Amino acid sequence: MTTLDDQRIAALLRSAPVPAPRVDVGRAIRDGRRRRQRRRVGGIAAVTVLAGLGAVGAVQLDRPASRPAPAPPVLAASPDGTASATQGSPVTCAASWLPRPIGGPVAVANSVDPTGRYIVGDIGSGQEDGRVVLWTDGRAAVLPTGARHAAAVNAGGDVVGTDGDGTGWVYRDGRLRSLATPPGYHAVLVHAVNGRGDIAGTASGAGDSHHAVLWSADRPQEYRLIGRPGSAATGITEDGTVVGAMGQLPYRWTPQGTGTALTVPDGYPRASIDSARGEWAVGSVPGPKEGGAVRMLPVRWNLTTGAVSLLPFPGTSGIAGNGDLLVGDGAPLIVAPDGTSRRLPGRPEVRATEAGTYTANGISDDGLTVVGAVYEKQVYRPLVWRCHR
Repeated sequence: MTTLDDQRIAALLRSAPVPAPRVDVGRAIRDGRRRRQRRRVGGIAAVTVLAGLGAVGAVQLDRPASRPAPAPPVLAASPDGTASATQGSPVTCAASWLPRPIGGPVAVANSVDPTGRYIVGDIGSGQEDGRVVLWTDGRAAVLPTGARHAAAVNAGGDVVGTDGDGTGWVYRDGRLRSLATPPGYHAVLVHAVNGRGDIAGTASGAGDSHHAVLWSADRPQEYRLIGRPGSAATGITEDGTVVGAMGQLPYRWTPQGTGTALTVPDGYPRASIDSARGEWAVGSVPGPKEGGAVRMLPVRWNLTTGAVSLLPFPGTSGIAGNGDLLVGDGAPLIVAPDGTSRRLPGRPEVRATEAGTYTANGISDDGLTVVGAVYEKQVYRPLVWRCHR
């Protein structure tokens, strides 16, 4: 993402205001592409506008808490290499290139479907010319020009996103269609899609209004508002459970629309959810203030039990349906729910002194497929890690 992208995002957000006590536009731009998302490395931003917009309607976390935040957990040491620390279930991973059907120095894989078959990303110059690319079983296809800034792909190959004007879209069965913007709102931000084709996002309008929305991939002009006004949706699971925010609280809604606040970690005033897979969700809370900025601390929820835990990592890029966490920047790491971990390897043909800087952005439900990019020599190249037990 370039400075021009940041300015465009800020302008779009200003045109679709959300409550000042709840949303920080600076954070929306800085923390976007999370994971959910994400990814400033080497001075070139490889993020999409959707990731930058992703915090609209979410909880404001940059504002210091009224009381000192608890100390974050200590970062646990994790073994290097490709083998899991779990006895009896070794995992071997290898990285390989994803083909680039068009040219451009910024080529990044941003998301993978739960099965690991479909991968979606962007290729461009880093300016406003990025094109969405869908890889199916390793074969690349460029989506129509109207598809900009993809957010997610499901197990059927449906891709969703939001263009730079705040219009949501879905690419399904070779056809690109716009999502309806609910009356009374003038922009939407699309975040996620599940295997049934349920699409989750947030509508924004005048007067600080915003509302969580569901669309259908095969009926994109139909929609359903979720929760009360002031809600926001940032993720959806395969069974139709929606996660997001209501006011300053992380929230979940059942497939029938019943909403419940999720627990905030002890000692923290608020939290936000970024994404969800299976029975798991990830997000963040505001930690200590460092150098004038609030340090964001990652959090994981179990949506079945309601358990919440503060994580001893600088940040997370996503979560798998089995609970594996993806810690994505620099030297990507996968951490299982039991705390065991494995670090993803670099490309075997590159010497250690020329390994570049890796970013991992998405993970499949079994934790065995991870997508991202490597930055070296002023260029991003898309990667996929395939792991085997």
